[in-house]
Amino acid sequence: MCPLKTIKRGKIMVKNFLKRTLCIALSFAMMTGTVMVGAKTKTESIHSKLPAITASQRVRAKQAKASAEAVQLNATNVYTLSDFDTLSNKWQANQEMMLYQGYSDANEYVKVGTVRVGIDGTVVIPYATKVAGVDGGRLKLCYNGNPAMTLSQTNNGKMIWAGAVKAGTYALYLETACENANTPVVAAFGAAVISSQNNRTFGGNNVIASASTGAATYQQFKVSKRGVAAIAVYKENAAGNVSSVIYSVQKLSGKTWKTVATGLAGATKNNYVVTTGLAAGTYRVVANAASGEILYFINANQKASDSYGTSKKKAKEIKRKKSKKQVFLSNESTSKTHWYKIKVKKTGMTYIDITGLGNKSKISVTVTGAARLKNKTISKGFRIYGKAKKGTYYIKIKKGSKGTSGYQVKYTK
Repeated sequence: MCPLKTIKRGKIMVKNFLKRTLCIALSFAMMTGTVMVGAKTKTESIHSKLPAITASQRVRAKQAKASAEAVQLNATNVYTLSDFDTLSNKWQANQEMMLYQGYSDANEYVKVGTVRVGIDGTVVIPYATKVAGVDGGRLKLCYNGNPAMTLSQTNNGKMIWAGAVKAGTYALYLETACENANTPVVAAFGAAVISSQNNRTFGGNNVIASASTGAATYQQFKVSKRGVAAIAVYKENAAGNVSSVIYSVQKLSGKTWKTVATGLAGATKNNYVVTTGLAAGTYRVVANAASGEILYFINANQKASDSYGTSKKKAKEIKRKKSKKQVFLSNESTSKTHWYKIKVKKTGMTYIDITGLGNKSKISVTVTGAARLKNKTISKGFRIYGKAKKGTYYIKIKKGSKGTSGYQVKYTK
């Protein structure tokens, strides 16, 4: 903040040059949609896309006792939310699912089929059963051939969620043995495996879904032009609960990853979006979640790389009805300043609009010139206005806090 007043002989005296200076601190609380152009802003998850499954609607025809070995399903590899969305639509249309119809032996844990998992990750199996004509028998995912060797999993009677599953072949069994021989058993199921692969690239509508192994997860994104990166990282657990994640951002420098921002975490009200000022380059997010949880990564970049001056002498001119977009990088000092100027050609009402880029932008603005201007709040920012005399007015914008501070300054009128 600039000193607006001095005290002399017990009276407040305003210095003459300050009569023509406006100095204010601006703090913007922006809607994230302004920077999530082309990206998903709605929080989505695996659970939100699961279809309802009933065994009866999957039954196409009665048959004799089936061989569970013949009921084999390859789990669909899922790398993005779009992949799962496509698969879920197929399940809804009775595609990419297997049906078992058969009869039990006495005291048998009926095997209803096998699931082949091609990549490491979290396995999600929606299912429905009918045992002895009653809906609701629970399945369990086991090592093939041994119903006593159950994988670590969460099971709500409609879906199995098993984390940190290695590629291989597994089997689905009834969780409870059928006491009587010739008990009719019907089971329908699908299978997906959400990849735990690191170092994929996310951005725009490419929302990465990454299964956590319990260790740090690394996923990359690129910034082509200096600007504001709107990053959303959140996680989902086996119960379908979605929550925020604390993460850091690293930039690739040569062959070394260097941290440029730490302690980032989005809020539910902003769809977990955090805006970060970044220079052009290759970056990665480093996040942690419990084994089996799914991490989601979303990113959209807004260019904010218009030229600015580094001093009053080098201030960049903004023409009438034109604007400049810039950002203070996350690792820049709070003493960093940007300089602009406007030229008022004749005395009259003048408007300079300053708006934030991102959900948190804090800057201080100083305007000097031939007249002292006022300020007021407008949608998404502030307006500096007043009857300005002919002349040149200088706009000094200073970074107001650690982290990011993106903004647009416009000579509106």
